[in-house]
Amino acid sequence: MKRYIKYMMVLLLGTTAVACHSDIDDVAGTTPVAERAIVLNIAGGELGLETRADDMADTAREYAITHLDIMIFEDGATEDAKTLFYHERATAAGPEGQVRLDVDIDSIEIGAKYWVYVVANSTLSADTYANIGNAEALFDLTQQNYNVHLTATGLQHTPSHFLMDGTAYMGASEPATADAITIATDKITDTVELNVTLRRAAAKVVVKLLSAEKMTFTNTMAGSSAGYYMRNTPYQTRVMNDGVLRQSEELETTHESMSEYYKWMRDADGNIIGVEVTLYVYSHTWETGNSFEYATNLIIDIPALYTTEVEGVETTTSHPNNYYQVPLSREFKFERNHYYEVTANVNAPGAEDFSEPVDITNLKYSVHPWTEQSINIGGETGPTYLKVNLNELKIYNTNIDATSLLFSSSSAVTIEVRDCYYIDKFGTKQTISAYAYNISGSTESGALSGNITVRSDIPTNNTVRYFTLVITNQTGEQEIVYVEQYPLVYVVNILGHYSYRDDFKTGNQAPTTIYNQGSRYASVSLGSWNSTTGRWSYNYNTSPGGFWSSKVVSSTYESTDSRDSYRGRSDIDYYYWSRWYSSQPYTLNYSGAQDPGNARMYHVRITASSADYNLGVPRKTTNQYVDFEYTDPGEDNAALVSPSFMIASRLGFVNSGGLNAASNLTRRLSVSRDHCAYYVEVADDGTVYDDWRLPTASELRIIIELQGTSSQSADAIDYLLNADFYYSASGPVFNRKNDGNTSQNNADDNSWAIRCIRDAY
Repeated sequence: MKRYIKYMMVLLLGTTAVACHSDIDDVAGTTPVAERAIVLNIAGGELGLETRADDMADTAREYAITHLDIMIFEDGATEDAKTLFYHERATAAGPEGQVRLDVDIDSIEIGAKYWVYVVANSTLSADTYANIGNAEALFDLTQQNYNVHLTATGLQHTPSHFLMDGTAYMGASEPATADAITIATDKITDTVELNVTLRRAAAKVVVKLLSAEKMTFTNTMAGSSAGYYMRNTPYQTRVMNDGVLRQSEELETTHESMSEYYKWMRDADGNIIGVEVTLYVYSHTWETGNSFEYATNLIIDIPALYTTEVEGVETTTSHPNNYYQVPLSREFKFERNHYYEVTANVNAPGAEDFSEPVDITNLKYSVHPWTEQSINIGGETGPTYLKVNLNELKIYNTNIDATSLLFSSSSAVTIEVRDCYYIDKFGTKQTISAYAYNISGSTESGALSGNITVRSDIPTNNTVRYFTLVITNQTGEQEIVYVEQYPLVYVVNILGHYSYRDDFKTGNQAPTTIYNQGSRYASVSLGSWNSTTGRWSYNYNTSPGGFWSSKVVSSTYESTDSRDSYRGRSDIDYYYWSRWYSSQPYTLNYSGAQDPGNARMYHVRITASSADYNLGVPRKTTNQYVDFEYTDPGEDNAALVSPSFMIASRLGFVNSGGLNAASNLTRRLSVSRDHCAYYVEVADDGTVYDDWRLPTASELRIIIELQGTSSQSADAIDYLLNADFYYSASGPVFNRKNDGNTSQNNADDNSWAIRCIRDAY
């Protein structure tokens, strides 16, 4: 019958077991622990300490213990005042895996506090610990292990076991912060149990390099020196963890003979798909000033075949000596007892000379503490884990992404697609079928690491598609990746709150808004035309009227409203301040709005030009009579479309009936230009947008193409433009989706309007 033990990669002693081999020397036999004893719980079952790491399975070697140095210090106000009371080097465990301390029970003071420190597998002598003196000296002790990266491999001149340390505690749970303990609250007449959690001084680093489509790794190439060595390895550490990450320029340059120290990664059919290197380093950090000179790097030689294609002809070249450099210190620190994983796809040859390796630049780094797992004592079952390099993935204008997501797992994974939806033009979540849009995530059959391929038809409704990938391995570990998929042109929306004009003020006072009475200006009408300046004067009113009035969203209907025509829409009102009642503004029903109306600003993003327009930020200009910049009316500018622009909401609606005096192109352009320059819209989240401009002719045409019609709704953008003509910086643009029968050539028609936009980056 197989025996299973629970262990942590941090070796939870007292509640867990130390991995062992069948030929452990059970020194203590079966004699029960005597009464009036102090025992240290370090294992479960009948496990001893004299495990030989070179006889064990790879995973079990990381948890083996040869000896413990157990030190009891009397408590003191400072570290140097904590004096050594007792030391013992233990090399065997008794029944139930406990270490029975030989300390004189009667020497333990009742009610006194003690610190109990434990160090495992130290290469320092027992006398060093016995003569430590005080806790400050203990925490100053250092240990050096050259070739620490090869610990427990059984190779000559390498460390055989991992240095570990911990502070003992009493009770079932380890406290969050180490503290002194009261060993005796009364005269000791029975067994007193102490527990300890040992954690390694080293960090574990696993590097996985996967061959991309042009590369084929091989272990059968003649003349190869496959293997790796480390450059600038942190090989010195404190025996006790004092929580300090130290800098040191005493880093070793290790030149190991090249041999197959790494593991070949294979797919379900046995084909080599990559290499995996497991190594260990002591805790360390780098400052910006020395991170390059003293950086820790892995130099690895992977024999490979490289295939290129020129004019349809494939050529394959052999690279028996193929050196790459993996900069491990890019994370700028290694922490004790942490697990670092570095993954990358390799799609180009390395260097022929190990002294000039090619840097691998597309590395993905991840870090997490080692966690509790289950293994078989014989080593047949390894640790269980699952790691994905990204939790969020964005896909742009493609139906497949086979390179961004990397995973590593202790067992084969399954991938489930959940929660597929888009956000429509009124902010409502619209659930869609993954099957209908061929949405999936997949890996190579049975693979334990590599890429996750994500597929999804490109959205055709100009919205961002959202879905979730749930990756699960056979032992139940899960990782979740949130995916956003963007088409070439996509639209998102922002709910508006209120609007006003920046010129609704007198002198230097702040403009009148729904939160500021100011001059009480609430609307604007045309004044007189100045033919010299080519500009209008304006009349400002304290009640709604004119060609434009301030507006506010009085309420917005939930996206879950039972009435389809109300979901996400808003009631929009005029607002103004009474002369006699000034504590809050009045509101009036905005009769020009739909009931309810659209108070959303639309943000349009375009990622490529087309035959109809050129993508680029439209040029702005000014003149001697204007105190602001406005969209240049030039013909070349009219063909430009900003790659990211916002469209003002219905809160900016202009009543063209109040613009009859603007009876020609020049006068209409002037009032349109001025209105956009002075227009301000405040979003529901409080963001103030005050940098509006007239759109170019091409930008207006884009809006018209994207929007729905009065009878046919679009998913991404509402039916915004319903007048016959809208004014661009260069003149009127016909709205082919208007409800009337106006001719495209009748640009003097009174059914014209203004819709402002702003560049948004």
